Amino acid sequence: MEQIIKGEKTASVVSLEEVDLDEDEYNHSLVVGHSYEVYDSQLKPRCAIRVTAMELCRWDNIPERLWRGETNTDADEFKADHVDYFDDPSDDFEFVAYYFELAHE
Repeated sequence: MEQIIKGEKTASVVSLEEVDLDEDEYNHSLVVGHSYEVYDSQLKPRCAIRVTAMELCRWDNIPERLWRGETNTDADEFKADHVDYFDDPSDDFEFVAYYFELAHE
């Protein structure tokens, strides 16, 4: 959360199955150009982001702008941070990266 507010974190990921899923009032499908509230662990809105781009990625080819946007030092660190999130993916595993800017605090 604080990394987003400081402008350090500018990217995140979602599985292909969840990119267009409205899960609940706090988790919505992602659309380029739309703004979304970001909530803290107490479900209090902390800031808003605007999605500026999305791209299809593969586990064996993590884009630099993604791992940098996730505040990692390299693709290996990104993978270490996300291996559990994606349940130990294979090299050909595909997922969606989304890039954003801070819309307001």
